[in-house]
Amino acid sequence: MIARFGAACARLAQHWVPSSFVFTLLLSAVVLIAGWCSWPREQGAALSGVLEAWYRGFWSKDLLAFAFQMALMLVAGYALADAPLTRTGLRRLAGAWRTPRQAVALTALVAAALSWCNWGLGILGGAFLAREVGAVARRRGQPIPYALVVAAAYGGFLVWHGGLSASAPLSVAQPGHPFEEIAGVIPVRETLFAPSNLFLSAALLVAIPLILASMASAAPLTAAADLPAGASVADAGRPPQTRGGATPAAWMDRSGALAWLVLLPAAAVLALVLVPGWWRGTRSLDLNTVLFLCLFLAFALHRSPAALARSFAAGASEAGGILLQFPFYFAIAGVMQESGLVARLAGVGVSLALAAGAAGGPVRWIFLVQTWLIAALVNMAVPSGGGQWAVQGEIVLRSAQHPEIQAPAGQAVMALAYGDEWTNLAQPFWALALLSVTRMQARDILGYTLALMVLTGPLFLIALAF
Repeated sequence: MIARFGAACARLAQHWVPSSFVFTLLLSAVVLIAGWCSWPREQGAALSGVLEAWYRGFWSKDLLAFAFQMALMLVAGYALADAPLTRTGLRRLAGAWRTPRQAVALTALVAAALSWCNWGLGILGGAFLAREVGAVARRRGQPIPYALVVAAAYGGFLVWHGGLSASAPLSVAQPGHPFEEIAGVIPVRETLFAPSNLFLSAALLVAIPLILASMASAAPLTAAADLPAGASVADAGRPPQTRGGATPAAWMDRSGALAWLVLLPAAAVLALVLVPGWWRGTRSLDLNTVLFLCLFLAFALHRSPAALARSFAAGASEAGGILLQFPFYFAIAGVMQESGLVARLAGVGVSLALAAGAAGGPVRWIFLVQTWLIAALVNMAVPSGGGQWAVQGEIVLRSAQHPEIQAPAGQAVMALAYGDEWTNLAQPFWALALLSVTRMQARDILGYTLALMVLTGPLFLIALAF
């Protein structure tokens, strides 16, 4: 049954899903019309107000800074996945299967584990692994459902907002975050390391490979001759290595010793930040700390300035989708926020939770579920965890403090995070880099990931009940 469901969703996606940028443009049109229709009268003329909000959204300084952080996270993830040690490990893993079902399950499990550690590493590491799995199948002359293998690499992304690079939980764990006056600083022990999130992460790590592998029997096979060759994607996209002979300049470029001039201070900074009581003031795991860790871990794995620079140059091309599409999504977010669309959605959710409570239902759980569902809907228009938190976070935290709801702030944050990561499987934006590496189209994989999204929904409902 799962196989037939996945195959049906794949056929629908092939027929209806446009490219990710066209998807962005269509969403822009829908949100502009919805914002115009719901524009508050007290804020003046609707058309000019919506257009001004749309324009201002493009150039929000905070969100543009966040876009740079996300681009850097993606490129750092690329550099981590492209490091010799990582690539060697991925190549060895790529051959650890015997049947198409095992190839799908292996790719999904590794991609999910990597995504929990770092979303950029998960997307790019999963992409490289999927391509290497295809190369192994080509060498063996064995056809596999390559589109499903690539979908498995993206399906692992489902766990990212409950993992170590999660935008919303890391943002609220940072002193001075935008909503500190509402809920204070929320430590990661109440979000990422809460028992409910650890349960959900573990359950998804098991469920994602099993569900996707179940679809293999009905997925169309790709002929061995049409599968990718064995050459590394990173090698294909990397600029040629500079040859400088034995000159001092060439020695400095290739010197692993010089790397330690910054690696040692970076290690000391991480120790000061992560070990309680060592740093002046209060510090915790946040987005900047994760970025710092990824950047210098990539440096350590590449072992020389020149190697890291070449890897970053190759990975920078994968950030093109972020640089092109993020401003459009920021504009969408601006319209949704200033027109009151998000606030209205949240108000409906609170009303439903209170009505259910009046009828004897579990008010807190219903509030968390509707927060998850509204976040899932908003994510289709604002597919950035951090961007969505900027738009929706204040409403969620204030709603959680309603006298008849009284939901813990950490749970409310995670409910939003779950909605964000859940509908990423129906939104092609974050698949851009993966699709570039694997040479696939969004319509090739979104049917399978949409089926996975539907089938994992009950796990989120259970986690929200803790």
